[in-house]
Amino acid sequence: MKRNIILPLAMMVFLLGTACTHRQAEEDGSLGGLGARPSLKAHSEIFRKGVEKVSDNVYAAIGYGLANSIMIEGDDGLIIVDTMESCEAASEVLSEFRKISDKPVRAIIYTHNHVDHILGAEVFAPEGGVPVYAHETTARLVERIVSKMRTVTDMRGMRMFGSFLDGEGIVNCGIGPFLRYDSDSTIGYLPPTRTFSDTLTDTVAGIEFELVHAPGETDDQIFVWLPRERVLLCGDNFYWAFPNLYTIRGTPYRSLQQWYRSIDRIRDRRPEYLVPGHSRPVIGQERIETVLRDYRDAIQFVHDQAIRGINQGMTPDELAEHIKLPPHLAEAPYLQPFYGTVAWSVRSVFAGELGWFDGDSEHLNPLTRTEKARLLVRLAGSEEALQAHAQQALDNGEYQAALELSGHLVRLNPDNTEAEDIRVRALIALGEREENPNARHYYLTEALEIRDGFVALADAGQKPEQVRRFPLEGFFELLAVNLDPEASAHVDKRVGMRFEDEKTAYLIHVRRGVAEIRQCEPRTLDGMDLDIQVTADAGAFKEMLARIRNPVITLAGFDYEQGNALQFARFLGLFSPQEPKLPYEPLKQ
Repeated sequence: MKRNIILPLAMMVFLLGTACTHRQAEEDGSLGGLGARPSLKAHSEIFRKGVEKVSDNVYAAIGYGLANSIMIEGDDGLIIVDTMESCEAASEVLSEFRKISDKPVRAIIYTHNHVDHILGAEVFAPEGGVPVYAHETTARLVERIVSKMRTVTDMRGMRMFGSFLDGEGIVNCGIGPFLRYDSDSTIGYLPPTRTFSDTLTDTVAGIEFELVHAPGETDDQIFVWLPRERVLLCGDNFYWAFPNLYTIRGTPYRSLQQWYRSIDRIRDRRPEYLVPGHSRPVIGQERIETVLRDYRDAIQFVHDQAIRGINQGMTPDELAEHIKLPPHLAEAPYLQPFYGTVAWSVRSVFAGELGWFDGDSEHLNPLTRTEKARLLVRLAGSEEALQAHAQQALDNGEYQAALELSGHLVRLNPDNTEAEDIRVRALIALGEREENPNARHYYLTEALEIRDGFVALADAGQKPEQVRRFPLEGFFELLAVNLDPEASAHVDKRVGMRFEDEKTAYLIHVRRGVAEIRQCEPRTLDGMDLDIQVTADAGAFKEMLARIRNPVITLAGFDYEQGNALQFARFLGLFSPQEPKLPYEPLKQ
């Protein structure tokens, strides 16, 4: 499959952080004549745009991006809880809040680390100086934005949220109308300044509040309790859809037991107003209790029945096939599969509790995907015969079968455009029939990627002050996992980097395919036997890695006690990430 890929020079590949750039999809992301399930269209009403007054002094901005932003008005100032996914989204929300109050923002609270809740903070506090409250682990989790998993989670997130699709492709994102984050966006993250472990009680602008650690969708999730107003802001532990107990963009294991126990802590407060981080508030103590009790029961049911099935010897596929919610939960309007699904969740429980092996001996050392494709060709009689089966499956409306068979064909012959066409049509058909927006977007985006020849990657614009706020540790973590094993197979070099402005240093030892990177005290480098020793400004180094500073000029501006800028550039050239590919494609040689 041809792609419009820009591959920089060896040193620049590592500096990019991603291995390619996309070109805009033809016809503005249109796949033509797409349909959508009526239930999914009706779900969009949950995200009608506007600021909703929840109680006398609490307001929720809904529909301006993927998440909500909540304003709490105090005597002489405002508290903002969650700040949207980009400066552009946050600016629109702030202008709406300013129609209600012109009081200054006195504090910001992050309910958790997901980007749709934190990247617009600078808009609400452009001069800084306001406390930013969060759990003590939030800052470290935010570092993952620039660390080792960045490329794949960005790519899968762009597919899942339909960021390359047009209005026909995107109906809604299940928990919000759309993700307002793309290559034209800017980010304005402010690091937390007030953190806590279990609970924190404080008063800002006359508003008394309690922050409570409540792990669920994320391990750093918190809820905000306003005891005088009896308002509870629950973050992402509840929203009007079946929860993403597992998200297809990829995530560390989300403990279902922690999640439903956290909801119990919310229920114990007996709030009169429940304001989620997505979708609309729920009002009335009895109504809230009913909704939250069903929600936590659904999560516990999935957990308990998955463990029960695992102990019976069920594989992940069998769990997904057999475990269904009880009717009273399956029919609840707030548990419809518009974000997570039971099938995805039970697979995640299996992986989280037991790992990858499903217990079936045939999967200990299975055929490679290419070997399996060749076996199917042999059984069919020829590639042409297998392709005929794929076409027949497509014509018969067996779209999953057509999708799987086309993948085998393209794996054996990447230039098989007829098989690609079968795959595109199968993906579109599956997307049109899908009620879950995440799955719908993933199907349709892959169809667009195949048709228009790109990989779904997009980096939002970064300002120098933003890049400088991220710790050096994350940049070096990304560096280590991008070492080219072939280019470094016979290399044994030690490089010391001293950052006097941050009073730290790093030792990088590339040793025949492995980059051992250690943080150390600056004086530790003195007297070491190093091939290159460089003293650099940490901010300039970060900006160079983020592509907002010229690498040639930057490297030439560093001080070299051993070696020189050209040698350092060649050393950095050893770090070169693989070009991303679509999952069904063969590995590039």
